Amino acid sequence: MNPSLLGNAIQRKRVALGLTQQQLADMAELSRQSLNGIEHGTVNATLQTLGRLMDVLGLSLDVKDPEASRLGSGAPARALWMAAKGANVSYTGELTPDELERALATGEVPSAYRPQIAQVLDEAPLQLVTKVVAEVAAKQHRNPADIWKNVRRLAQSLMATRGGLWA
Repeated sequence: MNPSLLGNAIQRKRVALGLTQQQLADMAELSRQSLNGIEHGTVNATLQTLGRLMDVLGLSLDVKDPEASRLGSGAPARALWMAAKGANVSYTGELTPDELERALATGEVPSAYRPQIAQVLDEAPLQLVTKVVAEVAAKQHRNPADIWKNVRRLAQSLMATRGGLWA
């Protein structure tokens, strides 16, 4: 989440309620300087502090899973497609979403696709890797923990360390 977006929402609500920064800060038990920093996105506030601010203002923070909403609306999952497409940019031979799924489901990768799989593990955004694991687990009717084990196995065989993340 972008701290500036949250800070802007807090500031807009404070102004709409006719409160000064000092008044809101007093109500939420924090300094005016801290509130100013939160509103401008320059202070990293704790969840406890943000919770007090949001409670005073009557705001709520919803945690949503856009992927679940997308799937709930009938839209197909596309993480495998996106990861495979991104992995093919620099290499000859085309890794398909089905081949990527098979590699993650089995922990084995055909030698022709070793560079592409290594690219997914080392360079794809972690949010995408997480979505790919969830998609493979759902399609294979398996526990995501099993797919993560295969990710680690593949990373080890491909020497894709991602700074020790896959160790």
